[in-house]
Amino acid sequence: MTIAIASAEASAPIRWSCSVCDDEGVISNWADSPYDLRRRGLSLADALEEVIVSDKTAAVLRDLMLLDPNCERLVYGMRAHPNGAALLTNADELEELIGFVAAEANHEPNRRRQDRLDAAFNVLTDAAQTLSS
Repeated sequence: MTIAIASAEASAPIRWSCSVCDDEGVISNWADSPYDLRRRGLSLADALEEVIVSDKTAAVLRDLMLLDPNCERLVYGMRAHPNGAALLTNADELEELIGFVAAEANHEPNRRRQDRLDAAFNVLTDAAQTLSS
């Protein structure tokens, strides 16, 4: 399935259509909302690495409740990959995401969800060690 998005300007309504079901629509008034993940200022572009995670780990990351905009951009920017999902990140962004996963795991009362968060933490930590070596 592919969702095509067309927008002329950053703050213009977003027109979208689905390649499978031919559904389509328009999203208005999204600019400067909590769902607007555009960068607010200039930032230094670092070299990005591709980190492959399983579909299960990707689902855990998409379910995180307390992310800052930079980590939300990272999580929602995941790309499909034959082995799951690919995060395009650098070491600093990955460390920040690991911190959010750890914080949420430490405060999770549901044991099953905590186990899934712990597993995602381990996958991301292994990936961070691979990036730094």
